[in-house]
Amino acid sequence: MPAESTVPFPEAEPKNTQTKDEKMSKARDAYKTGDVEASKQAHAVTVHSEKHSGSASDYVKSVVFGGLDGITTTFAVVAAAQGASDGFEDNCGDGNHMTVAKTVLILGFANLFADGFSMGFGEFLSSRAEMDHAKGERKREEWEVENAEDMEKQEMVDLYKEKGFSEEDSKELVNIISKDKKLFVDMMMVEELGLNVDFDDEWGPVKSAIVMFGSFVVFGMVPLFVYLPQKDGNAVFGIACGVTAVSLFTLGAVRGILTAQFWLKCGLWMLLNGALAAAISYLVGYVVNTIVN
Repeated sequence: MPAESTVPFPEAEPKNTQTKDEKMSKARDAYKTGDVEASKQAHAVTVHSEKHSGSASDYVKSVVFGGLDGITTTFAVVAAAQGASDGFEDNCGDGNHMTVAKTVLILGFANLFADGFSMGFGEFLSSRAEMDHAKGERKREEWEVENAEDMEKQEMVDLYKEKGFSEEDSKELVNIISKDKKLFVDMMMVEELGLNVDFDDEWGPVKSAIVMFGSFVVFGMVPLFVYLPQKDGNAVFGIACGVTAVSLFTLGAVRGILTAQFWLKCGLWMLLNGALAAAISYLVGYVVNTIVN
């Protein structure tokens, strides 16, 4: 129980100054290797607090997930075009050969930008809705603190008691926190409502949308680059498969690292996902074209 804890605070020592990301990175590395001393050193570092308006690290996950969707979706178009072309050759012969490269480039780029815009706009609407909801809830909490502070304090006391604190310690914690009204509302937003939104970054939803669209388009172009010389054939399709496989595995591995999972497993799962999606797309293209012809 928190009330019975007798663990002393560490003695004050001269501390190095690092950014929060650097400190957290070292703490995670220490945890992964089980290095207790390294963990203590990481926590002994003073965090250098700086005001950022959406640092690059805030959007890394959007880049990874947008890129994965872009590659998978675009390569599905490539596989469908190749499957339809193979079905056409089987039924009509080489004399009526359909230019796969042109089909891939036209449909691929059209699909790429249309889906990329849809993904980006969807990310904007989602982020905007989350921020608007959080703002509304914050205004309500601020009004309740202003007009019924005793009830809000009791809610927080109950929450801390649920976490294992004694009633005495819970009341002491709440009395200390509630001395700063803004901090008190901040704590209620997180503890009571589970909302943690950066209200200072008004352009956050727009930037998230741009990052999502950009990553979707940039990574989605990878399978299309192989067809830019407008060459057809199984060899070109094989190269496209190889390039796409490497990209999928790499992004999947990065995703695993960012989500604290085994990178090799995540990379292989993402590769399997892309392979199955491509196989389904190829098969559908082949079958539909066979039926039509």
